[in-house]
Amino acid sequence: MYGVEDYYRKSASEVLKILDVDAGNGLGSEEVDRRKKEYGSNTLPSPPKYRFILQFLSRFKDTLVIILLLSAGVSLALGHVSDAIIIGVALILDASLSFLQTWRTEKTLNKMRQRLQDVTSVVRNATSQTILSSELVVGDVIEFRAGDKVPADARIISTSGVRAQESILTGESGDVSKDPRSIQTRTPMTSRINMVYAGTTIMSGSGMAVVTAVGTQTEFGKLALVIREQKSPASPLQKMLRRKGAQIGWLIIAAVGLLMGVGILRGDSVIETGRVAITLVVSAIPEDMAMILTIVLTVGVARLLKKGGIVRKLSSGETLGSATVICTDKTGTLTEGSMKAIELNFLQGDIVHAHSTVTEPYQEIALKGFVLANDAHKVGTGKQVYVGAATERTALEFVEGIGLEQDELKKEWTLRDSIVFDSTWKYRAVLVDHPTQSAKWLFVSGAPDVLIEKSSHALNKESEPELLDSARRHEISSQFNELASDGRRIIAVAVRRHLIQSEIVHDDVRDLLFLGVLIIEDPVREDVKESIEEAQSAGVDVKIITGDHTATAIAVANRVGLTVERGDVVSGTELQGLSDEELSQYIEEVKIFSRIEPLDKQRIIRILQDNGNVVAMTGDGVNDTVALRSADIGVAMGSGTDIAKDAADLVLLNNSFSTIIAAIKEGRVLRDNIRKVLVFLLSTNIAEVAIFFASIALRLPLPLLPAQILWINLVTDGTSDLALSLEPAESDVMKRKPDKPNGSLFGSVLIKHILSSGAVMTIGTMMLFWYLLEVAGAELSYARTMAFTFLSVASLLSVWSFRSFSRSLFSRGILRNKWILVSTSFSFGLHLVAIYAPFLRSFFGTVPLSVTDWIIIFVASIVTVAVMDMRKIVFRYTQ
Repeated sequence: MYGVEDYYRKSASEVLKILDVDAGNGLGSEEVDRRKKEYGSNTLPSPPKYRFILQFLSRFKDTLVIILLLSAGVSLALGHVSDAIIIGVALILDASLSFLQTWRTEKTLNKMRQRLQDVTSVVRNATSQTILSSELVVGDVIEFRAGDKVPADARIISTSGVRAQESILTGESGDVSKDPRSIQTRTPMTSRINMVYAGTTIMSGSGMAVVTAVGTQTEFGKLALVIREQKSPASPLQKMLRRKGAQIGWLIIAAVGLLMGVGILRGDSVIETGRVAITLVVSAIPEDMAMILTIVLTVGVARLLKKGGIVRKLSSGETLGSATVICTDKTGTLTEGSMKAIELNFLQGDIVHAHSTVTEPYQEIALKGFVLANDAHKVGTGKQVYVGAATERTALEFVEGIGLEQDELKKEWTLRDSIVFDSTWKYRAVLVDHPTQSAKWLFVSGAPDVLIEKSSHALNKESEPELLDSARRHEISSQFNELASDGRRIIAVAVRRHLIQSEIVHDDVRDLLFLGVLIIEDPVREDVKESIEEAQSAGVDVKIITGDHTATAIAVANRVGLTVERGDVVSGTELQGLSDEELSQYIEEVKIFSRIEPLDKQRIIRILQDNGNVVAMTGDGVNDTVALRSADIGVAMGSGTDIAKDAADLVLLNNSFSTIIAAIKEGRVLRDNIRKVLVFLLSTNIAEVAIFFASIALRLPLPLLPAQILWINLVTDGTSDLALSLEPAESDVMKRKPDKPNGSLFGSVLIKHILSSGAVMTIGTMMLFWYLLEVAGAELSYARTMAFTFLSVASLLSVWSFRSFSRSLFSRGILRNKWILVSTSFSFGLHLVAIYAPFLRSFFGTVPLSVTDWIIIFVASIVTVAVMDMRKIVFRYTQ
């Protein structure tokens, strides 16, 4: 019955007819019940209940984890309890750390639902009554006044000076004048002045409207549904680990199958073949990789917190380092998100700045005019706030900052009559008198172009009234355009004295003395320009996506250092006329998207991602929520709405745009350190796998047992991994271009580092093991202990080499990362426990070592690390 209609394009009477309701009587009780059954209540859907146990268990779905679980089961079946215990402990630790990541959608939707749990005034059964907003239905006639929260989307029937604050949906800080007149052309939501929307606030005036959409059909509700379904994309690191994990898993399965087949054909026992297979699995799988990466990310996130950024999801820290595009909201992100008057300009040379003092009589008269012809006022106790229309609040705050108090002025001057502001005549006029004067004064504030037309005089350079001729009038009008050309707003004040009547009408607003204009702007944040320059030098593109007008967006862009011309801008109307393919072709060159609606932001982000970009999106309002969730990294301002912060990956506590750049730098450092950790970790694993196959090829016993391999991976190397993650930034970290989003975390050079380091450690271990077993005739347990200790010590010492892939271990400074010294000492101490503690010797199959043994191990380890470090020189000259 009530399909999707462009209600703003129809007259109020047409809308009432379509919705089958009389404005004076409203809906009847039976009709309300019927519509509620048909369309549902004015609420948002409850999200599915979050089950924490499922989040914990989901960690065990990964291919490599399943293989390790099977290995632990086989170990138990074969009687190797110690191997099974160590594997199990490693998996539980990893799952527990991953479990700490929070689920945010439920909180987000709860907050959005709470915004609709208010009461509203509605006309039903020919009477005005107050009901819960959740009880509203399509066709209800609602009444609203200043301070009310709009409960549903509605077509305005009548208004009286209504201005609404819609920044929660549009992102724009200024109040919007509302008018019941229909709009003939198709218009974006931000320009539909005859509509009010759920979740917005009425700042001034009063009116009536008929509800056109409730619950999930409102603009607010549509966002809630998208948020519910929208999942943040996996980070580049997560995608890489999934790909590599699956590849490693299939290779392991194939290798184990081949090994088992060869063993059985060769006549080996099932138990021995099974143990060999488990050793292969444990050697091949970097079982502590996920746990170590979680710790590494946690450390990086902690460093970001010190810079004023809260990362809500661990993987987001690494994603920041991969960002290629920052899509930034304008209001509240590049700007402070609040209107401020910066100066009162008298257009003849005199300017009164904020918090300055007045020196001329007409300057004081102008300031009084802005206070008296003003409906804004202060409310509250203690820290008072200004309420009223945005421009009037700003004007009042400016005047009181100079020292003129509204309360005192209104005690001195008596209000006799007034004309309220309306978008039709674009001014407010008040008739006032003062006990010291016999005649009355008419103060007028409003649109400059209107007031100059109604003025006969203006101030000259001597601050004296001067008759306006056509040349001077044209000169002042040109000044209006110049002052407003950079996105600022201006409001004028004028006065007419010596009136004797007690009432005023519009015809009395004439022969004014034009005084000056108050210049209002949403100031640009202090650190933005420098931060954008740093982003661009780091190869990160910056695009502005805003609901504001094109001219305003261009002005702000130029003020923050983005040189923008009209050809670099796509408006919301132009965007809707483009197919995805057309937009994709030149989206990289677009610098500003203006007059954009919330769901358009999601489309822009998606196309940028389809083009291979890693997108960071900044915002602070509900209108940004879907985009924040869709982006690879959503960045919310700390002063923004709770809903935006809950949907974001990064929250800036200090509202500083520079923190985004600092976060990108930390993300790059984090990504560099993750590479170092993974190359270090995988080098050891490669060595363990190579040792396994080398022993089979040489028909030697296994040099390392599964428990020993797990000890090296989880304990001996574990703390070194963490210390390596704390490595300071390299000097060129913000001078490089971003990594290719679809590229591998490991380039060919890093793969060479992994293979060469693994080969050096393999050769050293096998030579030592073969000599002790075959030449010296040592016991197997002793030879294994020596091989186990050599590989552990060599791995510990090699961490200094992995601090840089291009510079020698000495060039980075031995003491620059003190945590490596701490971790190496700690890990070495744990290794001593594994060798000398009686209760662990049987567990790991080790025997005590002599001083001579330790000398051999340290000399061999130092030589091994020296050879590994020399590979950097080779790679540098062979690239």
